[in-house]
Amino acid sequence: MSFRGALPASSRSRFTIFWACVIIALIWSGIYLPGLGSVQLEHEEPRRALPALHMLATGDWLVPRVGANPYLSKPPLLNWLIALSFKFTGGKSEWAVRLPSAMATLALAISAVAIGGGRWLGAEGGLLAAIFFLTNITMIESGRLAEIEALYASLTGIALVLWMTFWRQGANRWWLWLSPAPFLALAMLAKGPTHLFFFYGIVLPVLVLGKDLKALRHPAHWLALVSVFGGFLIWAVPCSIAIASDHPTEVWRVWSSQIGSRMSASPGEHFHFLTWLLNWPQTLKNFLPWTLLLPLLWRREITMQLGESENLNQRERPLFGGARWGMVFTSVVMSLLPNGAPRYIYPLLIVPCLLLGRALTVSGDGAYPWWLASIWKRLNLGLLSIVGAAILVVPFVTPGGLRLLLSTLMAAILALAAILYSVGDRITDTTHSCSPPLVSGFLRLALTTAVVAVLAMAVYSLAVIPQINSFKGDRAREVADSIRSAIPAHVELWVQESIYQPFWYYLEPEVRYFQSVGDIPSQARYFLVPAAQAAIFAKDGAWHGVPPVMKKEIMDNQHGNFVLLERGSSPG
Repeated sequence: MSFRGALPASSRSRFTIFWACVIIALIWSGIYLPGLGSVQLEHEEPRRALPALHMLATGDWLVPRVGANPYLSKPPLLNWLIALSFKFTGGKSEWAVRLPSAMATLALAISAVAIGGGRWLGAEGGLLAAIFFLTNITMIESGRLAEIEALYASLTGIALVLWMTFWRQGANRWWLWLSPAPFLALAMLAKGPTHLFFFYGIVLPVLVLGKDLKALRHPAHWLALVSVFGGFLIWAVPCSIAIASDHPTEVWRVWSSQIGSRMSASPGEHFHFLTWLLNWPQTLKNFLPWTLLLPLLWRREITMQLGESENLNQRERPLFGGARWGMVFTSVVMSLLPNGAPRYIYPLLIVPCLLLGRALTVSGDGAYPWWLASIWKRLNLGLLSIVGAAILVVPFVTPGGLRLLLSTLMAAILALAAILYSVGDRITDTTHSCSPPLVSGFLRLALTTAVVAVLAMAVYSLAVIPQINSFKGDRAREVADSIRSAIPAHVELWVQESIYQPFWYYLEPEVRYFQSVGDIPSQARYFLVPAAQAAIFAKDGAWHGVPPVMKKEIMDNQHGNFVLLERGSSPG
């Protein structure tokens, strides 16, 4: 495999790819691991974990199930990964459920450094791109949740990193198309085919500006598409047959409905104009704090220098411009959909990170506005002050034996951030030619922001999470505990299948599901049914005049009412 073109000058920095990866791994571990399992599963997280529990209990890894019913709205890749996480970590836990999302986030960050940095951005540019990716609001939130978004965005992002890097380097067409294909295939098994809209939303503008549309006709491209869809079919066809032998297209029917719901409001669903109007502002908000740097991508002094120097690859400018406009176009299209949402464009998050990493490693007269470093430095000072004040609270809300250790550790990290901040003074605020120290200065500013994010997450996990957990109430785990406390230990509980309930996860593994009384075996003793169905359930003729008796009424964490029943005893 041969590549054309030289790396940017910033790649000759004292930073190496190895040390950039080490730094990113440390930043990731400081942001994404603290308190990962300290908060119980909420919202859609139990829905992702329940199929994994079913897979481990039954050995059926083909059909994901929530309760007893097949769950086909999403493919099973995240369920598989959570099941493997349970297996390798020794059992179910909130930490194991969320670990695949966190690991996927790390994988994309390392790819940005090792692949993008190694062959395109240079070590410093790759490190900047990875920092931007790890420390934006969207990834800090979704990368710590057992949701599909982090996995989906990371797999699509790795595919984009590979394609953009190999196209810039003029790689062989087979490498260009087949190297991203496995990740696109996995993304298909994570959330479906919509990621191809984002992938080609970047690829096509780059090829147009690079006058390289003939690349789409290469056999490698068609083989890549076959492998992407073929990988999905290997699961989808057997799954459809397994759940409905008379309707082998069931998976596709569900998916066509899912995709259609993204394009327009569902029947009977009202169009919310204000929510739709805020989609684009929400998208920009989700990329904070780095949204403030996005205007650099349109700065003429930067774009003019891409491709003009003899030392730069001549594909640099079409790649930069095509990815930039493709990012805007796809984001706007998704924001304008009647039923669109900012989370739909998460697969694009790596693109502005890569472009900013490249923009901040361009050197030349007037490449950057004179005020940029000064404002960034002041923002870091404000953030350091806020986090420093918060650190003072930590010893007073943590257990006594940990106070000294935690205080010392966080003080050391704070000192590191202060050092990074202080050496940022080497950045000049003039409009003179940008030299290597300026580039290094931007890297130090980004590292300072990253360390602040690490400190903020440490404060959150040590001081905020314990306070959250101190409020006992109608949360999912407490609801399940109240149900379990009313029946003997290690006894199966039969739950009437209804709308998905988050507390089901905490009832596992000694729980079975039913839809009608006829599904219940004669030895079953305890039943949980929605309160609205309790009277009908108790009057069913299958009880032969001995209806079950109520043991307890329960209100779940979503304010749903349920009744716990016990099988009645026959007279005599």
